[in-house]
Amino acid sequence: MKDLEKARLKQARESLDEALALLAEEMDAGFVLTNLYYAYYYPILALLNEGQVPSTMQSVTIGLFDQRYIQTGIFKKEYGDAARRIFDIKPKCSGEKTPVTAGEVSEMAVLAGSFIQDIDSYLKRRSAGS
Repeated sequence: MKDLEKARLKQARESLDEALALLAEEMDAGFVLTNLYYAYYYPILALLNEGQVPSTMQSVTIGLFDQRYIQTGIFKKEYGDAARRIFDIKPKCSGEKTPVTAGEVSEMAVLAGSFIQDIDSYLKRRSAGS
């Protein structure tokens, strides 16, 4: 696995840990969602590390992930749904109200752990096959 891929997965795990800590402290959903978003986004960047899409173009990156990895059946559809949902509802500015329940945030956090692990396994298999 490439160093950049490892770094992105490390960032994802750190973001998920932070989201879980905030969730445990019953912090505002907006704070949790921002960290949770990056728990999904960094693994997607690890997959698409070819440099074809600037990481600042988040909607394009998520669309490419959907096209290359969800629609082709490499990863579960629920991963693509969760990434897109979080992108749509994460706060765009501070103080913005988020249209999400604590239960939905908890479900997305649990799924994020599986998502990161599945992408990690995929990248290791892909590297072994190179």
